[in-house]
Amino acid sequence: MSSNPTKGNGKQWMIFIALLPFLFFGIFHLYTKQAREDLSTMKYPRKMYPLGLDTILEGNFKRIDTVYHKVPDFLAVNQFNQEISQSDFSDKIIIVDFFFTSCPSICPKMSTQLERVQENFIREDKLVILSFSIDPLRDTPEKLKEYANSYNAVPGKWHFLNTDKEQIYSLAQSGFKMTAMDSGGDEAHDGFVHTERFVLIDPNWTIRGYYDGTSEKDVNVMMGDILLLTEEFRR
Repeated sequence: MSSNPTKGNGKQWMIFIALLPFLFFGIFHLYTKQAREDLSTMKYPRKMYPLGLDTILEGNFKRIDTVYHKVPDFLAVNQFNQEISQSDFSDKIIIVDFFFTSCPSICPKMSTQLERVQENFIREDKLVILSFSIDPLRDTPEKLKEYANSYNAVPGKWHFLNTDKEQIYSLAQSGFKMTAMDSGGDEAHDGFVHTERFVLIDPNWTIRGYYDGTSEKDVNVMMGDILLLTEEFRR
């Protein structure tokens, strides 16, 4: 008497279906194990500009920790003529750049990259972008708003800021450790000098990284570091 191949195949399928949950569980376990290992070995963007050591009290215990440079407070107005200070971003991760609206060279490239960053993090409330004008006499809030609209800046997400010359150049050089100056800017703006770099700031206003704002590759690295910082400050 010949065996029934259909019946044999049915038994094999029943065994396969019975084992399927165990197979899925094994794959899930391996995947999550790798994810946990990756998470435990993540290297957050390093804090920059250590100033020294300080003793920190934690209950009855003392520990020695490194003190890092922090960006000082500032007061500016944005494209909506609203007063903006550091305290408005106490719990935020911040990208900062320096520009001016009539810049004919690197500013459009930098703003285009920041528009791309904004699009990628549009649902991330923890991230904001601050673009400081180094030409505050010409870059009025009205002009900043026009420039902001040309790059689809989302209100509250991307601020274009104006403050007095003395503060902006001091803030750039001493606060953010970046180049920004007016070496005799004329109507053609030949005298305005500023860096092409973006600086990444954590919620404690500590500098965490610099990136070439004209390089898509470098900005991609920055976006990866933003993801790491959002994870670090959600713990």
